[in-house]
Amino acid sequence: MILRFAHFFSLLLPGTCLLLPSSQSGALLGADVLVVRHGGRYTGRFTSPNSAIPCVRIKTDEPVVLENCELRGAGDLIVAEPGARLVVRYCRGYGLTPSLDNVSRGRFLTAAGARSLRVEHNYLDHTIGILVYQWVGDGSPAETLTVRYNRVRNIDGRYRNGDADATASFLGLNQVRGVANVDISYNEVVNEPNQCATGDVVNFYNSSGTARSPIRFHHNYIQGAYPYPATAPHYTGTGLTTDGDGVSALTTTAYVDAAHNQIVSTCNAAMNIAAGHHIRFHHNRMVTSGLLPDGQALKATYAATSIFNAYHQPATVFFGNRVDHNVIGYAKAGYAVPLAGRHDLSSGNCPACEQNEHLPNPITLATEQREWQLWQQKLRRRGIRLDAGTQPAPPTPLARR
Repeated sequence: MILRFAHFFSLLLPGTCLLLPSSQSGALLGADVLVVRHGGRYTGRFTSPNSAIPCVRIKTDEPVVLENCELRGAGDLIVAEPGARLVVRYCRGYGLTPSLDNVSRGRFLTAAGARSLRVEHNYLDHTIGILVYQWVGDGSPAETLTVRYNRVRNIDGRYRNGDADATASFLGLNQVRGVANVDISYNEVVNEPNQCATGDVVNFYNSSGTARSPIRFHHNYIQGAYPYPATAPHYTGTGLTTDGDGVSALTTTAYVDAAHNQIVSTCNAAMNIAAGHHIRFHHNRMVTSGLLPDGQALKATYAATSIFNAYHQPATVFFGNRVDHNVIGYAKAGYAVPLAGRHDLSSGNCPACEQNEHLPNPITLATEQREWQLWQQKLRRRGIRLDAGTQPAPPTPLARR
């Protein structure tokens, strides 16, 4: 689905500052809003109840570190203007109820034309995630995109007056083209049914790595991709989709390697290749029981994974894609692919889906819960701590069935 680029707003909210930046003095418009005009390291508590005004705006191309910040906002929490060289780490971001009708909560971070972004060890709650629009860095290790070790709860595109933004994602890349050394890993995203509204949890739109250095999307845990309400019959979101209307091999999504991820309890699909070339999904785990924690059936499920030419592009634009060596168990009544009550591989839309392992029936809520346990074991085994090192709480309790 098409990601819409968030507008940058020029207004600032007055107020009084709670905490000064730790090294450089930006324009401090309150404990509420910070405008950074010079490089340095900044920390503080910043709040904006206005949907049109971000908590923090980066207006410099000098290196900036936001560290140990607490951000609460009705709109975007952080906006980075073109040329930004930004690190955001150990921050906690909370989306507030929008101050306007027909708009969703804001993003944790919106960046347009960034040169370098590193987003690590943060906690995101009821935001609409991270949007990266275009790129001016050279793709070297010093000028690339890194999103790691973040804990995320409830990507929430709901409006205060009903309806929702169907493009709400944990991470959206839009026209981030030909960038090497991109690393998106060890992020934990849990969306609770009926507590939020998300589209594709991750969407790569007309974005690409390089032939030698594809976008690496690996060792992430995603649980929950639902319509609002969760039992609604229609939904177009997924766990991960490669997307885009680019009409050439250079402008479409390309060179993406997605491996060792766990995608659990997703309506519509877990992982789809809907556009692009040289995209490979391998050694992932895709598990959906088709049930809510209380046992209600989800009505908008379809198939775990597919390779389909959504934009009807020629073979010079849509080609070279594979889905292989994944572990899949996707319950769907009325299908038998490959077992009764299953739709692991989208019927007629998975020509290069080979050598995948299909879990035995039944796929239950307990099967999903085991994925959470495997994720926790993986983190402990590798000594990885997410966000600021807080102890994880399990997602919505899952009854054994």
